[in-house]
Amino acid sequence: MKRQIAIGDIHGCYGLLIKLIEKIIKFTPGEDMLVFLGDYIDRQRKSREVVEYVMTLKEKHPYQVVLLKGNHEDLAFNALNAPEWSEEMALWMINGGDDTISSYGNTGYTRSALLPFIESLKLYYETKTHIFVHGGIPGGKNLKTVNPEELMWDRSFDYRGEKTLVVGHTPQMAAAKIPGRKIICVDTGAFMTGVLSAYDVINDKFYRAATKKS
Repeated sequence: MKRQIAIGDIHGCYGLLIKLIEKIIKFTPGEDMLVFLGDYIDRQRKSREVVEYVMTLKEKHPYQVVLLKGNHEDLAFNALNAPEWSEEMALWMINGGDDTISSYGNTGYTRSALLPFIESLKLYYETKTHIFVHGGIPGGKNLKTVNPEELMWDRSFDYRGEKTLVVGHTPQMAAAKIPGRKIICVDTGAFMTGVLSAYDVINDKFYRAATKKS
């Protein structure tokens, strides 16, 4: 493996995802690993296309593509397992769930297509030197003591572990190493900024795909 690349929050930005993977990173099977940090859906209207694309990548390259669960997949899972007019559904809607349902066509199809995908996602991926999660690990906790909600939702940047933590979830002006912490954040708020970022932990290299206006 020559590169191990973490991909930040996509949020339905299908065009940026294709540009990042195929034109900038130029993913090479047999040489690269891609670790998607979650938040594939919501905020933009091509969530279905994003999900289907990463699912296809995973099916073709099961050992080279890792798909993690983000807080927006958590919101969707809770909403789609609740009654139509539930608090869970309302919470998802105000966080962009309406865009995801629009991309699938209706709630029923969203439920049948999206839930199996969400159920297949991992909460973290660990190597000898790095831990990849969507949200974070609070200070004083580790993978044995942290709970699933913290892995998806934590924004504290207070992690104190020995391995380097690679996260998304908390948008930055640019993908960067957090000062004074063994944390690298690759979320650059693609749905707002038009910039989707990634980081190769083996070669210490950042990648970014941007719309023309960015």
